[in-house]
Amino acid sequence: MPPDRRAPTLPIILIPGLLCDASVWAHQIAALRPHDDVVVADCTTQDSIVAMARDALALRPGPIAVVGHSMGARVAFEMVRAAPERIVRLAVLDTGAHPARDGEAAGRQAMLDLADRDGMAALADKWLPPMVHEARVADEALMAPLRAMVMRADPALHHRQIKALLERPDARPLLPTITCPTLVAVGRQDRWSPLAQHEEMAAAIPGAELVVIEDSGHMSPVERPEQVTAALLGFLGFAERDRIPDVPLFDRARSRRGYRINKMAMGLSRPENRAAFLQNEEAYLDRFGLSAEEKRAVMGRDWREMVRLGGNLFFILKISAVDPVRITEIGAHQAGMDHDAFLRERLGKN
Repeated sequence: MPPDRRAPTLPIILIPGLLCDASVWAHQIAALRPHDDVVVADCTTQDSIVAMARDALALRPGPIAVVGHSMGARVAFEMVRAAPERIVRLAVLDTGAHPARDGEAAGRQAMLDLADRDGMAALADKWLPPMVHEARVADEALMAPLRAMVMRADPALHHRQIKALLERPDARPLLPTITCPTLVAVGRQDRWSPLAQHEEMAAAIPGAELVVIEDSGHMSPVERPEQVTAALLGFLGFAERDRIPDVPLFDRARSRRGYRINKMAMGLSRPENRAAFLQNEEAYLDRFGLSAEEKRAVMGRDWREMVRLGGNLFFILKISAVDPVRITEIGAHQAGMDHDAFLRERLGKN
């Protein structure tokens, strides 16, 4: 079977938590990469949540989906604060929105001192057990890779990340302003960031979906990878795997993403809007709040890009009523093919 060469529809940025790396996302990466461009953020060199968010935003241009775990979810919140127009979908797992609490600094300092004095192995033995379901503390299949991950870090990295966490912004005022579809997920037995905390966050974010990962503690992506992956596949619109070649699935996620383009195109059903479009196309697009990326696609008649950005062909074809173009040219453009090749290979015309 030839490889799938369809253009990625939406880059997905995965953000790991404290002392974690890409290994915690191994199961999710394997499941998501056949669908989209997936990249794991590096939160090891910065000493602030804001700087981590800035660097994560720089990983890919344009609209992105963001998935953060624990500290990584706090980074995701700051990405939304810094560039809300770019975050198309947001998933936060096993986390919180509050700033540092009374007594937190002392507890974290004890862990810093332990690592400085006795090394990262000693830190792993002390820090990891409360992070997982208490019934799995002796499960070496789970714990050995987690210990190895912590030991790949060093005390200097630990100090930077703890500084970032102790100085983290208060994300609670941000929550009611989040407008993109949001998934809030938590292990039912998470002892560090309990379910009640996530219920409060989900209630504060308009339209947020709350998912409970059963039989899992704080490290849900590795404790119950199948449940977390299934939740993300469904939330990101990839649960249905049957696809028409070259045609992105127009699902709920894509519908929400393309709301501005589709509303603009539907407006062309009215004669006065068609006249406004012909008179000053850019001004007409501005009336609907299209982003610079969306405007470039529409004004360049880049049908493939319009579909990638969430345009429904049924709606955006109304543009062709104002600016006539053959439907076969649109089909060729969407498939990324020369028009003659499209007629020959897809429609059997010589």
